[in-house]
Amino acid sequence: MKKLAYLAVSMAFLSGCAQSNGQTTNKSSVSDAQGGAEQTLHLSVASELPTIDPALSQDTISFTALNQVMEGLYRLDTEENPIPALAEGEPEISEDRLTYHFTLKPDLKWSNGEALTAADFEYGWKRIVDPKTAANYSFVMTDIKNADAILAGEAEVDELGIKALNDLELEITLEKPVENFLKLITKPTFSPQKESFVTAEDSEFGTNSDAALYNGPFILKDWDGTGLSWTYEKNEVYWDQENVALTTVTNQVIKETSTGLNLYNNGEIDSITLTGEFAQQYNQDPEFMAPLTAKSIYLELDHVNNPALKNKNLRTALAVAVSREELTESIIANGSKPIGGLVTSGLVEDPTTGEDFRAASGSYLDYQPEKATQLWKTAQKELGISTVDLQLVADDDEVTKKVSQYLQNTIEKNLPGVKITIKSVPFKNRIELGDNGDFDLLLSGWGADTNDTNNFLSLFLSGSVFNGGKYSNKNYDALVEASMGEDSGNAEKKWTNDLAAEKILLEDAGIIPLYQQAQAMLLRSSVKNYHMSQINSVNLKYVSIEE
Repeated sequence: MKKLAYLAVSMAFLSGCAQSNGQTTNKSSVSDAQGGAEQTLHLSVASELPTIDPALSQDTISFTALNQVMEGLYRLDTEENPIPALAEGEPEISEDRLTYHFTLKPDLKWSNGEALTAADFEYGWKRIVDPKTAANYSFVMTDIKNADAILAGEAEVDELGIKALNDLELEITLEKPVENFLKLITKPTFSPQKESFVTAEDSEFGTNSDAALYNGPFILKDWDGTGLSWTYEKNEVYWDQENVALTTVTNQVIKETSTGLNLYNNGEIDSITLTGEFAQQYNQDPEFMAPLTAKSIYLELDHVNNPALKNKNLRTALAVAVSREELTESIIANGSKPIGGLVTSGLVEDPTTGEDFRAASGSYLDYQPEKATQLWKTAQKELGISTVDLQLVADDDEVTKKVSQYLQNTIEKNLPGVKITIKSVPFKNRIELGDNGDFDLLLSGWGADTNDTNNFLSLFLSGSVFNGGKYSNKNYDALVEASMGEDSGNAEKKWTNDLAAEKILLEDAGIIPLYQQAQAMLLRSSVKNYHMSQINSVNLKYVSIEE
């Protein structure tokens, strides 16, 4: 099962100017631009950095940071191909494709100068699946032999299919052949971790820049765990530091577009996410871009703790009371598109016909205000109530506040007697509230990190740690589990299962789909090789500045 990073609704995804194969990038030669000079990049970010612990990271901002300061056996190049990173060349793969033998590059170092060895991979991966760690993102390890059993408490951590044969050799055993295994292990979750350092830091590990150890192109600096800024500095002991052009990258959390624009226009930052009228104002600027991402934004609902939301008619009324077209065109106005389901467009195609999944699945819970009113009247009778108060939990950035206010206004207008109270909180707190199921409605979202519908559909399995509203349907579970298991190698069966599963989720009004996110932004034209695809965070290793 391969999922993706939790999403800040207005996360500042940065990408370049030209588009090719769904990717965006400013292209130039790193070596041409490097020239040995100091190169500093100033970035804006939408929300605070929650953690730098590879085991506890589950959100886009944390994964983006980890992608700069950590590195695993493989890394993605600018064409989305997995290439050896800490691994020395290609692995030896057994005939049954279950066993991978990797050799590490010699003389690898941690940022404190200590040797990085195969044992650091063994420890790091075992720490991820150890139930004591409580790593929400541990599901990405389930292709590794015995990972599922360990997570379920049915096997010991030492039984995980990874073994350091010596300082440089590593053997990994899988549960079944995995076609994209080398791409999978480019995710930051598969980074090595130094046992002595993690143990010494104990509960402080990953909570500030001094309480972490790095092995990637950059080192994290100036982050106290809660602040609105942090810095990446070039890692001088990184194995490929000669091909890293940037010497310093500053990151500043900016939640108000007008503030960011002033800084951008004054030359103080090199990127800024644009919202609404600002996107319209700058859409002819040569430094403007608005790539559509594989991010699905939706409302989660509490299916367990709130008696009223157990009523399907109320859930459906809430859904069809919202005009996704008005939301995207008039409120967000940055190129984001209405979405009538969970899975985004441009992600997966019919293995037989090539039809896009979103088109094949169709559009559910479309705007029907009159129907919404009737459904609410029916729900009132069934529940024996005339009014209901619902709290909407959401991020506190500018875009999310506007989306929240729109949802509040349109629902209260079309469903008299429904009162929506907005609780705006910092990104980190919204994740915690979502994980704990502490909400009535949660403005949430998810971004794919592989071209697989399971990225989205597995979120709402009964018992999923990301299913904060505790939606549960046995038929849905059976279809998704079959797609991830017995039918994973049969493209046609998987396709049929996935279409049927999404239909169940949406006809249940298990969630309320809203939009597929675009990221309108300005990026300084001097910033080259700033590449971003629909499904991966940027690799600053490849970025350079060319004045």
